[in-house]
Amino acid sequence: MSKLKIGFYSLYETEIQDSYVGTILITDSYGIPLEFKCTHSVKATGIQKALYGERLKPYIGIELCGVPLIKSIANSPDFIFVDAEYLLSIRTKITTPVILIGKADKEKLETPEEYNKDGKILIAHEYNTFEPVEIQYHPEFEKDNKNTFEGVFSICTNFDLTEPFARMKKSVEILGKSDNKFK
Repeated sequence: MSKLKIGFYSLYETEIQDSYVGTILITDSYGIPLEFKCTHSVKATGIQKALYGERLKPYIGIELCGVPLIKSIANSPDFIFVDAEYLLSIRTKITTPVILIGKADKEKLETPEEYNKDGKILIAHEYNTFEPVEIQYHPEFEKDNKNTFEGVFSICTNFDLTEPFARMKKSVEILGKSDNKFK
């Protein structure tokens, strides 16, 4: 499992309201970057805001940014972590397993059976020095759980699996300060 390539995909709101940048980071199983790509900022028009309503951000995150970014990467990942539930739907557009990841709810740590609700899985590895995380697979792709869980579990002691999202956000902020295409 040490040769795993892990993808991290997120959509970040920029300084300009209603403008977003999609980012993907591919790392090795220790969190070392192999590839990073991002979109220029995508700003919705007034008519798009009216027509898409609450579906605007998922449309931008999946159709305009996510799918094109994932299809453009050279280092094809074994699975892709996302940090927002609506981004799980990228799985319906690609063949790579997609996994929602986040910090575990500390209140539920004492009652792990709570994680069986809503399809969430608690990962609190006994040797893990990082905070426990919860993961969730797209409900239409139950095989993803069987096909990727061993890999996810094996790398959870190597690095904090939620931390790359902070790196990506910082990268977008740096790009925004140096180039207007990312604002």
